[in-house]
Amino acid sequence: MRLRLLIAALIFATILALLEWLALADFLYWRYVWFDTVMHFVGGLSLGTFIVALLPRFRPVFYIVAVAVLVVGWEVFEAVIGTPRAQNFFFDTSVDLLMDAIGATVAYVLARNTLWRSV
Repeated sequence: MRLRLLIAALIFATILALLEWLALADFLYWRYVWFDTVMHFVGGLSLGTFIVALLPRFRPVFYIVAVAVLVVGWEVFEAVIGTPRAQNFFFDTSVDLLMDAIGATVAYVLARNTLWRSV
């Protein structure tokens, strides 16, 4: 089961990488305002799937802390490297964090209803 989850996480991460490549090549972030939101959802989903695959058993607190540290770390990384920001920086960052959390929550709910069902 863990191998399947790792493969699923790898597929999500590959989709994310391909979308990022297309977005940068075709200026999708500038053409479509909502594209960044989709990217953060897929990023949260792939991150959540990786964390579920690496957890040896059901540990919701560890899962939440790991996701929170990584998504906040990503936002800090974006700020440090100088990623262009929207006019409303705090709203944009809040939406990014929310979409990361929703994607990770989807991964958590799926794991809770399949892998961690008996716990």
